[in-house]
Amino acid sequence: MKVNPQQHTYAGDLSGQSQSAATCRKLVVLYGIGGLSDIGRHAILAALEKQVEHITVITEYPDMLDDENWECGCTNGHTNPFNDEAHESKLTMVKIDSWKNEHLNLSEHFHEADAVISCLGHRQPGWKNKELINKGLVASDGNKQVIRAMEEANDVSRVVTISSFGLNRGDKAWPHWASKLMRLFFLTFMRKARKDLQAMEKLFYESSLDYLIVKPVGIGEDVVPAGKYFLQEPGEEAVGGNMAKIDVARFMVDEAIQPTIVRGSKVVGSAPGTPMSG
Repeated sequence: MKVNPQQHTYAGDLSGQSQSAATCRKLVVLYGIGGLSDIGRHAILAALEKQVEHITVITEYPDMLDDENWECGCTNGHTNPFNDEAHESKLTMVKIDSWKNEHLNLSEHFHEADAVISCLGHRQPGWKNKELINKGLVASDGNKQVIRAMEEANDVSRVVTISSFGLNRGDKAWPHWASKLMRLFFLTFMRKARKDLQAMEKLFYESSLDYLIVKPVGIGEDVVPAGKYFLQEPGEEAVGGNMAKIDVARFMVDEAIQPTIVRGSKVVGSAPGTPMSG
């Protein structure tokens, strides 16, 4: 739906769950741990909303789908979609041990897929999750294998992946004071996350794939879904600073199914004026 044209932003109306996915037969979704990776879990639900015929999920952490709290503000919590009789026939789980290890037959899971959604990134300080300290960051290592698997499959090229604003010096993609603050964080106690995400982005830039790098604003755990998203356009008012993870996931699924941004990146946020806190 259109918003005030003076803002020159637009929003996807995501309130309904009856919208069909145009010709999307198969979607591959990857998720890890941490705030950005949480969007991957929500992408499974967003794809089911869009009536994607089949979803293959690849992750190190399938048990995370059993958590009632997906670190989000979604009402009524969550249940594992694999345990829902209405969805179980549409879902395939592929568990891997670690993205630090090579997975030589990974491409078999990408055959005949229409698109891929990869949420392996992380931008929180490592000490907030012991698993990150033990296993390390995997945005680069994991997506390197995803890119190779997609190119080997040779019948899927569209991939929508997750990253962050504030990674690079002089980045003005989101004209908001939080960009400078995030840049400071990335230069100090989040250096490893910055290097991992930058390396991941470089892999996509150098690939032959039709990629979109999604850079969400703040994704607070208490943010209630708004049912819409706003894209940052150059020279326009800054999009709002906090949004629900499911709303980011819905944007990613929309772009996976019906691409509008090719081989580029985009900041996605909430309505202009939305504060950083929930």
